[in-house]
Amino acid sequence: MIRTLIFGAIAGYVGKKLYDEGKLTEFKNDLVGRYNEAKVKLDEQRADSGSSSTSPVVSSNTAPGVPLPH
Repeated sequence: MIRTLIFGAIAGYVGKKLYDEGKLTEFKNDLVGRYNEAKVKLDEQRADSGSSSTSPVVSSNTAPGVPLPH
């Protein structure tokens, strides 16, 4: 537990120092850009699959007439 606290303190100190120097801005901008790209791509995939597909997405793995285990 002591090691965890020490590591957390070191990570916090280094993170604060990097933040104050402005070195995390590029990292943040990269993450935001990737997130937005993924979101747009996912929205496009949903729109494409929603308009072209009328079959149900969920399928059953059990044979018809077989009761489910309790």
